[in-house]
Amino acid sequence: MDNVIRPDFQRAAKARADENTTPRAGGPVQYVKTYGEVGPHAVSLVRARSGLKGDVYHVVIDTPRGQVGPVGVEPATEDGKFDADRVGMAVMRTLELLAGRPGDFDVA
Repeated sequence: MDNVIRPDFQRAAKARADENTTPRAGGPVQYVKTYGEVGPHAVSLVRARSGLKGDVYHVVIDTPRGQVGPVGVEPATEDGKFDADRVGMAVMRTLELLAGRPGDFDVA
């Protein structure tokens, strides 16, 4: 189960505040950008080292409780970033639609 992602991401707003800083070269993940926030959920793109397979992009959803849900994994190439951007925008639109529904947001 080496493909299960369990890093500790910060809220996207905090990451944006630090985006002018240079990430540590030896770190396992690098924050790339935030697609946006809807309610308590933030959708972000991170670049991670995946051992022998090379770097990959992860589109992740995080909440203030620290729960992280990876929703897309693409190779760290130009085409992979393009696809990851499409996933990130689709997830943002889905969260926006769910936020407009009456009832419990977390049951969708």
